[in-house]
Amino acid sequence: MTMSIRTMMVVLLLFSVSAVNAQPVPTPEKMINEGNYRGTPWISGGVGEEERKYLLKEYAEDFNLKLEFAVAQGDYLADVWVRITKPTGEVVVNSLSDGPWFMTKLPAGTYQVQAMGFGKKFEKTIQVPATGLHTLVFNQWTKAEVAEQTPGY
Repeated sequence: MTMSIRTMMVVLLLFSVSAVNAQPVPTPEKMINEGNYRGTPWISGGVGEEERKYLLKEYAEDFNLKLEFAVAQGDYLADVWVRITKPTGEVVVNSLSDGPWFMTKLPAGTYQVQAMGFGKKFEKTIQVPATGLHTLVFNQWTKAEVAEQTPGY
């Protein structure tokens, strides 16, 4: 009988420890980072396929520019600084994208988009449409460059 009480105590203890250590599974909507820069809305996220599907389903109609960040070999990147300016040089978006996708809604027109991170800066000119979601991909980083800036990558 003493043995079964000990066994029950061990089982109870293990169950208690696992219940204390259990973390809620984050849902895609909890992983999305939203904000605005001087009235220009933006959203970032896209870590994992489920989160990217969620972004497209829930937000694609609300935004007209999507930026994607990846290494040349195809792996997505996060923690890329985004700066979008008008041809006059006026900054309309200046934010950190904490996911590999960054979406924003801009008035139709021409913009300079800069993606900065991992010791590199890339710039592209884009014509943003009034409707629809236009995608601009920044994939000029290499795994070696990212690894050099991010130990353990």
